[in-house]
Amino acid sequence: MPNRPSSFADHQSPPYKDTQYASTYDSSQDRLQSYRPSTAPKSEPQHYNSLPIQRPQESNHNGTGHASPTQFTQAPDPLTRAFNEAVKPYLEKIERLQAEIDDQKLDIQQLEDERADMYAWIDKRGLRADVPLSIAAAMNTDTTSAQTLAHHLDRKMTILNHDLHRLQDSLSSHLPTSTFTTTLATLLPAIESLSHLPHGAPLAFELLIKLGGNLNSHGGEEGYNNDGDIASRAEFYSRLDETMVEVVRRRLERPDEEEGQGWVVGRDVKRLEKTGGLLRSKIGLQTYFPRSLDVMRYEVKRGETGVNGRGVGRVSPP
Repeated sequence: MPNRPSSFADHQSPPYKDTQYASTYDSSQDRLQSYRPSTAPKSEPQHYNSLPIQRPQESNHNGTGHASPTQFTQAPDPLTRAFNEAVKPYLEKIERLQAEIDDQKLDIQQLEDERADMYAWIDKRGLRADVPLSIAAAMNTDTTSAQTLAHHLDRKMTILNHDLHRLQDSLSSHLPTSTFTTTLATLLPAIESLSHLPHGAPLAFELLIKLGGNLNSHGGEEGYNNDGDIASRAEFYSRLDETMVEVVRRRLERPDEEEGQGWVVGRDVKRLEKTGGLLRSKIGLQTYFPRSLDVMRYEVKRGETGVNGRGVGRVSPP
């Protein structure tokens, strides 16, 4: 086979290379490349039987970090995993109990709202004096319970008085006094309870006087001369006097509950003496709060001699 003539490229000489001046760099291109920063990641030595090292997140120019696509979370150690497994049932129980407590709080709030509605319903209809003792004890914890109870007792007394008047007018004969005394005496326990409340003794004092006046407004002239009516009236006033003695002593023991300048005992003594004299001349009532007047007169004398140091017949707050 004839030989193919050689091309022009075969006859070219190799590129010129300066060998006279030795250099550590093969070419100028290599020199330039040496000044460029290396962007290739440096490989770290591989360690067998070990987890990859987690690198921190890099931040961009806005300061927000971006997660690396090859990020790993280190597995918890056996002690931590065992602790988490051990406390898990207790944490679940705590959450369940907390949910039960929240439900019970809602139930309690609902019951308190219902109780408030019930108390408002009782007060709106003036039934405070007729509630059971357990309910009354809960309602009397309010600071204005004495004023509210006194108002309801006064209203109930007025209603009973009108009912007795209508009953008397509907009858052709005289209604026995014992009917009036038995009906009005039903208010005495509530009035006595009123005197035990804060600021309730002065209100109970006035209600007892009014209760006796309601009895005096009933009956005719023939009823006053009846022995049975006289005995019923005397018995009723005796019960009033027993309750009034306790009320007076309670007022004297707690002068801080008196409003204004305090209780002017001498003025009420004169008022009771005047009413007693009127009843004695009109219906023959011989005694009108006798023991209560004795206690009040003794207090007046102590005031005159300066024993209490508060003036003549006056019990004022300290």
